[in-house]
Amino acid sequence: MTESAVVGRGLDGLRDVVSGEVLADGDAGYAEAGRVVAADRRPQVVVRCAGPADVVAALRYAEAQDLPIAIRSGGHNAAGFGTNDGGVVIDVRPMGEVKVLPNDVVRVGAGATWGEVAARLSELGLAISSGDTASVGVGGLMAGGGIGWMVRKYGLAIDNVVSAEVVTADGSVRRVDAANEPELFWGLRGAAGSLGVVTSYDITAVRQPTVHFGTLLYPWTQTEQVLNGWVEYAATAPESLTSSLQLAPTMMADRQVPVAIMVCVAGDPAVLEPLRNLGTLLTDKVTEVPYAEVLSDMSMPADWQPRIRNGLFDMWWPDLTGRLLEARQQLPAMAMEIRALGGAFGAMPADATAFAHRDAQFMVNSVLMGSVEAQGSQPGEFDAFWQTLRPNGAYVNFLSDPTDEDIELCYPESHRALLAALKQEVDPGHMFRNALSVSPRPE
Repeated sequence: MTESAVVGRGLDGLRDVVSGEVLADGDAGYAEAGRVVAADRRPQVVVRCAGPADVVAALRYAEAQDLPIAIRSGGHNAAGFGTNDGGVVIDVRPMGEVKVLPNDVVRVGAGATWGEVAARLSELGLAISSGDTASVGVGGLMAGGGIGWMVRKYGLAIDNVVSAEVVTADGSVRRVDAANEPELFWGLRGAAGSLGVVTSYDITAVRQPTVHFGTLLYPWTQTEQVLNGWVEYAATAPESLTSSLQLAPTMMADRQVPVAIMVCVAGDPAVLEPLRNLGTLLTDKVTEVPYAEVLSDMSMPADWQPRIRNGLFDMWWPDLTGRLLEARQQLPAMAMEIRALGGAFGAMPADATAFAHRDAQFMVNSVLMGSVEAQGSQPGEFDAFWQTLRPNGAYVNFLSDPTDEDIELCYPESHRALLAALKQEVDPGHMFRNALSVSPRPE
C-alpha cells in the first residue's frame, strides 16, 4: 500500500501499515496509553511502534492530519511531554531490545527501561551510568543528558553514545555518529526530543560489576553543618565518588527529618571516610552491590501533582546554603536534592554536545510535593524562590512547568543558535516541538 493511500484512508490506513498497535478512543487500553507519570491526556491516536517503519507511518499520519506529536518511552518526563490532547503519541516502548555488541558496546532500544538495561548488563559485569530510576525509559533520559550514579566517574549517559538511529521529520531513518552526520549526532546528545524520534543508541558500557552504594544519615539539627561540610568535600572529592545530599519536606515527621547523603563509589570505598565525619552519624547503610541494584523506583499518591525545578551552579555561592534552608522552612512541601557534579562530567568540552553546562559543580533539584489542596499557596512561593536563585543553567529533564526563560537556561545562546540551524535542516516545519524546543532558524 502506498503512503498516499495510507494517508488518504486516515486511521484505517494507519492501522493497515503499522506492525505494532494503533489505539484510539474506544479501543481496549486506550485510556492507559494516554496516561504518563505527570499527565493524563486524550490523544487522538497512540501508535505503539514495533520498529522504525511504524515511526515513519505515525509521522506521516500526523503531518497529513496536522496533529501535534508526543514521543513516549518510559513516560516519566516531568512536564508530561510523553502525551498530549488530540494529537499523535509515538510510543517507542515496544522497541526495547538490549543487544551487546563487540568491544562492550551495547545497542539499546529507546523503549527499554534502565532497570532492564542494568539487569541485562549486570550478568556480564557491565554497566552504564544512567539516572537513578529503574522504570525511566532510555529514550527520555538520553534525550536530555542522563545524570547517573556514576556521572563523576564516567560522565553523562550521552557522553558514552557512539551512534544513534533516528527517524527525522522527512521520514528518513538515519544512523548517525561522529563521522556520519556529525551535526545531528551533536544535537541528539542533549536535545533529541526536538530533532527526531531516536529508536536506538549504541552506548559504550564500562566494566563495573559492583559499586559501594547507600545512605548516610545525620540529625536534622545538624543540617547546616552537614550541608556545608558535604559541599566542601564534594568540590574536591575523587571522581570515583558520586553523591547527593537530600532534604525531605519539613511537613514530614514533625519537621525532624534526618539529612541524607546518598553515595555511589566506583572504586575504593575509603573515599567515604570524610563523609562519615560531618556530624553525629546516625545510620550508615553503604554496602557493595551490583550496579543494577542502585536503580530504584518510587510511587506517589494518585492525587499528588509535584512541581519540579532545578538549577546548575558553577560554584557554591557563599549565601546559597542559607537561602536554600530558609526556603525549605517557608515551603514545608518542598523536597530538595543537591547533586555533586564535576569529574568526568566536566571533562567533556562545553561545545561537544547539545548539553552545554560542563562547568557546573552542583545541581540543585527541588520538588514541591503533595496534592493541589495540600500545596495551597506554595506553588507561587516556590516559583518566586527560584526566580531569586539565578542559577548558571538548568537540566532539561527536571522541569515540570518549563518557560521560555528555561530554554535559555538549558541551552546557552551559542547552543541555541546551532540548534536553530540544525532544526532548519532536519525539521524546518517544527514538527518536533514542545515547551523546551528551539525553533528553526528563519531562512
